[in-house]
Amino acid sequence: MRRYFLGLSLALLLHAAAIPAQLPSGHPLLPVISLASESDPLGAAGAQVEFTAVRRESFSRVTLGAGVSTLGIGVGIGTNLAPKIDARVFGNYLNLTHRYTDNGFIINLNLELPNAGAMVDFYPFQRVPFRISPGFLIVNQNRVRVDVLSEKGNIFTVNDVAWASDDADPVHGTGRLLLKGSGFMLTTGLGHIVSHSRKNFTFPVELGVAFIDKPTVAVQLSGQVCTTQFTQCQPVATYPGFSADLAAQIADWNKTAAPYHVFPIFKAGVAYSFHMRPER
Repeated sequence: MRRYFLGLSLALLLHAAAIPAQLPSGHPLLPVISLASESDPLGAAGAQVEFTAVRRESFSRVTLGAGVSTLGIGVGIGTNLAPKIDARVFGNYLNLTHRYTDNGFIINLNLELPNAGAMVDFYPFQRVPFRISPGFLIVNQNRVRVDVLSEKGNIFTVNDVAWASDDADPVHGTGRLLLKGSGFMLTTGLGHIVSHSRKNFTFPVELGVAFIDKPTVAVQLSGQVCTTQFTQCQPVATYPGFSADLAAQIADWNKTAAPYHVFPIFKAGVAYSFHMRPER
């Protein structure tokens, strides 16, 4: 009996395989039979056909990017780690100088932003290029430098107290706002940095924060200060009360700068992706 059923099953299979050869070309049953044969030899899964996306192995794509952000003008390189996870490293640099006059002082302002770090981009949604990107700011020497020189006949205030700058030896000096320190970063954004389609160019944007050292203000002044009548002029280091007012003013500036240890990040840029390995 077992041999009988085995022989009957074999005959049915051979008969099913011979049907396409017996049908004329263009017969409407041919596509159905072909689909069933390719997806399931017994025809059981012929109705469950799924779309298969292009599969990319890890490190199969590399992207080169450039952008402008609150961390400076930067470049970066990245690659894909998994279908929803990419990784990248970046570096930024900016050096701007601006000269202007304010409160009777000639001011030379210099902004310098050298920094570098690494991030991992996680895309939680399949069809929306929204990403969450934790990372680390590895190198950070950001700072603002201000060189000041008092104009002749200048009366200025320090800690809400009025002082006059000596014309013969005007007040001058340097101030620095330090925004240094490595730390954790977290951003969100739209657009793939490593392209997940056949497009080479992408235009990602992101915003977030970097946790850096507590910003500090340092000021060094020289020259002589006087009363507002331009009398009793003495060096700033020895004039009674001036050093105390300057220290109080610096403390107020530090209080204002302290919240920026959570440094805001806004970035927009362009990236170009290319293949390192063949897709399948």
